[in-house]
Amino acid sequence: MKIGLHLHPQYKTISKSLPEIVAYLILKNQQVLIPEFVSSYIQKNNSLVEFVAAERIPDLADAMFSIGGDGSYLGASRLMAKTGKPVLGIHLGGLGFLSDISMENYKERITAFLEGDYIVEERSVLNAEISFTDHREAYFAFNDFVIDKGHVLTMIKIRTYVDDDYFNTYRSDGLIIATPTGSTAYSLSAGGPIISPHINVIAITPICPHSLSARPVILSDNQTIRIDCTEMNNDVSLIIDGQNRISLEKANTITINKADFSLKIVRFKGDTFFKTLRSKMNWGLDVRGN
Repeated sequence: MKIGLHLHPQYKTISKSLPEIVAYLILKNQQVLIPEFVSSYIQKNNSLVEFVAAERIPDLADAMFSIGGDGSYLGASRLMAKTGKPVLGIHLGGLGFLSDISMENYKERITAFLEGDYIVEERSVLNAEISFTDHREAYFAFNDFVIDKGHVLTMIKIRTYVDDDYFNTYRSDGLIIATPTGSTAYSLSAGGPIISPHINVIAITPICPHSLSARPVILSDNQTIRIDCTEMNNDVSLIIDGQNRISLEKANTITINKADFSLKIVRFKGDTFFKTLRSKMNWGLDVRGN
């Protein structure tokens, strides 16, 4: 099997963790595709190691291993989204919900993966189409789309429709449209609900709304959200999974609905959403702290 690696070079622990993971994959007789920009961390005298341009890895690899945090995992998933190939995350960050694999258990989990002892859990993805005066642009998000006011000092007005029915005009610092997977990301920080990934819904969460009546709303994922951009300030942007920013300066509308493909997350025996939730949120402790 050809294993491609995706990683964030700014992680301080990568100089130690990357060689360890590569050495273990070599021990398992796997061919490893490594981005050229981290070649200085790995010895170049092994026939099972190949250094290639990062953008070529999705086509060449049979599977992708993301080394880093949830952001790195989302980046890897974005690259592999339409290939149908699995993505496995080895978490080096702090609070992370998308992978339970760490440097403490990676050998056990990589072995299980190579032996086929895992399941693939499918998560919903959002699609956004931005209509400009002379063209349209399409994007997808695994966690969320965020209407962000940028450097505007005052609140912005976000006129919102659901299935072409006028819904609300949010006067706020922004608006988050999230998948169930994204409900534990920015939406949670903004007061949105935690949603089981097995529920087919979309969450709308306003950011610091002016009205106390503006609360998070849950929609079915077969509904369509449309946002009127014509009343927004020129500095307003659409942020995709916290990674990409698209200016809405000349946009007319944004239409958001469920994409026709899903995010495929590798899960192992004993790993569940609620186990991860208890661990990350420190839930389930009795009065003695056990």
